[in-house]
Amino acid sequence: MKVKVTTSARLHLGFLDLNGDLGRLYGSIGVTVKAPQTQLTIEEQDDLIIGDMDDQSRKRISSFLNAFSEHFKSSPRGIISLQKHIPEHKGLGSGSQMGLALATALTRICNISENNHDLARMAGRGLRSGIGITAFEKGGFIIDGGKTIVSGKKQCTEPPKAVMRYNFPSSWHFVLVIPEKKVGLSGEQEKEAMGYVSPSRKISEEICRLVMMQLLPALVEEDIEKFGDAVSEIDIRTGTFFKPVQGGIYSEKSSYTIIRHMIESGAAGAGQSSWGPAVYGLVHKNEAAKLSERMKDFLERKNITSDVIITQARNRGARIEIIP
Repeated sequence: MKVKVTTSARLHLGFLDLNGDLGRLYGSIGVTVKAPQTQLTIEEQDDLIIGDMDDQSRKRISSFLNAFSEHFKSSPRGIISLQKHIPEHKGLGSGSQMGLALATALTRICNISENNHDLARMAGRGLRSGIGITAFEKGGFIIDGGKTIVSGKKQCTEPPKAVMRYNFPSSWHFVLVIPEKKVGLSGEQEKEAMGYVSPSRKISEEICRLVMMQLLPALVEEDIEKFGDAVSEIDIRTGTFFKPVQGGIYSEKSSYTIIRHMIESGAAGAGQSSWGPAVYGLVHKNEAAKLSERMKDFLERKNITSDVIITQARNRGARIEIIP
């Protein structure tokens, strides 16, 4: 038997509340996209064999395997093959999707029953955002409710759960710019950086108002211009939280010029996904190719080596195939 899992990246559009005075922290906004993707296969085998792959992916998979073994008190087995993977440390949720894909395939091979939230916690995912978990399960546009503050600065250990999930319009596309050499924060660096965040109540209030009174109504009414405006404003305010860490609203100086050029070139809205360096522009599908070409020309002129991808929302979860 083989188990093949194909799952997609997510865009993290911002946090609702980093102030926490209501007893909850974070609250993420995100959307699942069809590309880039992670696809891996595990073939039933008595031993554990990790197939050919790049060193970084091998290291990440080995770390997940150790966590799996520790959690279930059982040695994982099977031949693990990686067909493709979401670029790592680019702000696209690669770690969550790799961890959930691997854990899902292993539990089926090893005949273990476990829910995705527990699998995510086992893999060390969902520490602040639950978007990746719901993206894996259901896809679409997602908002999670953040994490409860138990006492002082201590938070509950459960990954955040989605409070809403909505199908994203198929006629709305994203143009992604993924810088080749630059990477965003992750792991211990990310954890340390969160300690320097300036938790403004005013900014949190502004983001929540934008979400409730502009972003969500525009999504339901399929008004791409108003939705895009809200996305851009939320992105700027979220970036303001992280100025002490990033040295500005964005993780890279070039991100500002890329985002500005996206807006000037016709994007309804644009921003940085998570810690970046990946940035996105929202556009109607009829204008996506034009925006993509304009961004490629711009990046070439600025000598910024990047992948430019046209993608759209994925309104379904990961594809799990059982192959006899």
